[in-house]
Amino acid sequence: MSRTILTAIVTGALVLMGSAAQAAATHRSVASLSGPYIGSYKAKLTLAEATAQGDARMTGTFSLVLRRNGTYSVSNPLDGRTNGRLAALPNKKLRFFSDSGCIAGAFERPKGGIYRWSISGQRLTLSLVSEGPCTGRSQSLTYPVWKRV
Repeated sequence: MSRTILTAIVTGALVLMGSAAQAAATHRSVASLSGPYIGSYKAKLTLAEATAQGDARMTGTFSLVLRRNGTYSVSNPLDGRTNGRLAALPNKKLRFFSDSGCIAGAFERPKGGIYRWSISGQRLTLSLVSEGPCTGRSQSLTYPVWKRV
């Protein structure tokens, strides 16, 4: 076996081992969440509201479920339902990652997207801090003001 092939095999194995270790660490970091944002939410955007946000196709009903086990589900009128992982960060921020829709479209970045949360009464607002090219997630999370159900 040539040295080049052997080097490629060893390098590939090391990359896979590193990815597995990072995935395991990420899984442990989101094992349990507790925060006032945990729960089920609904929202509805009118045509005027969706158009003002920049995409009239988002007119309709949205749903969001943030779970204690570090998972979430979100749906919007255009993309349907997606599922992913959720992690709490300091300063009222949440990291949404491993989103099934973002992964299917090859838009997910390794650390997902970061969003700031605020709650007023029964209403949750998520605002974008940083996100990759996964516009479906950012639109789903930030277009509506969520009402707890």
